[in-house]
Amino acid sequence: MKLFNFSKKQIRENVVTKQSYILIAKESFIDHIRCIHETGCCYWRKKHGKGDKKMEKGDIVYIFISDKIHDRVMYRMEVVSTHSARDDAKYWKVRFELDNDCFKFQNNSPVYMGEHLNRQDLEDHGIKRQILYKRLNQEQADWLEKYF
Repeated sequence: MKLFNFSKKQIRENVVTKQSYILIAKESFIDHIRCIHETGCCYWRKKHGKGDKKMEKGDIVYIFISDKIHDRVMYRMEVVSTHSARDDAKYWKVRFELDNDCFKFQNNSPVYMGEHLNRQDLEDHGIKRQILYKRLNQEQADWLEKYF
């Protein structure tokens, strides 16, 4: 019994493509590593400079851990909520800022502990060293994906 009468072309045209992003996690503010290890998720504010971040549920987010020990992309996460209240106060190293409308990311891959994905590797693939938030092009997303 056929339930739907869609051609393959119609299905391809209507599939929403996931976007991929990279975010820099400053460990001097929040212990992201411990938070992700203990809860399997982390939270992110929507505001970015002059505007909001444009992520949607299902998008992929690569987290670059910025500190003196790691200083590389370590996590591949998925946006599971675009309107979540922060629940990570115990991981903050500075004064906690309550945010009732932020992104929630769920860890969905093993932690990357290799020697690649550092600032120079990112720059070699067109991702500026000091970027805090960036939507990746397909080539950049494919390159990062192969490590996870």
